[in-house]
Amino acid sequence: MELATKKCSTYKPGSPPITRKDTVELLKEVPGWSLDNGHLTRTFTFDDSDKSIEFLNDVLAMSTEEGHIPDLALREGKFVDVGYYTYPAGGLTLNDFIMAAKINERRYNE
Repeated sequence: MELATKKCSTYKPGSPPITRKDTVELLKEVPGWSLDNGHLTRTFTFDDSDKSIEFLNDVLAMSTEEGHIPDLALREGKFVDVGYYTYPAGGLTLNDFIMAAKINERRYNE
């Protein structure tokens, strides 16, 4: 499945999350990402705060365009934590993995 080419869909409250089996399968398609307390997460490391902020802005622009905003945290000026979780569904959805794939496609931290 070419996740990075897909578009996010709108999830309404009560829409079901994906199954654990689907989560495990999709996780294989987004190298570098892991599950943390039910959230899809990855930490990116940059040389300085300027590059970290550039990355944050890029992720926010992509996410806003797709309508699926992540949880973000900037630590020590060079670590950016990105977490996806579809709150209206109460779990992970295909949208979370689509966004992770889109970020991976930009080839950050290889």
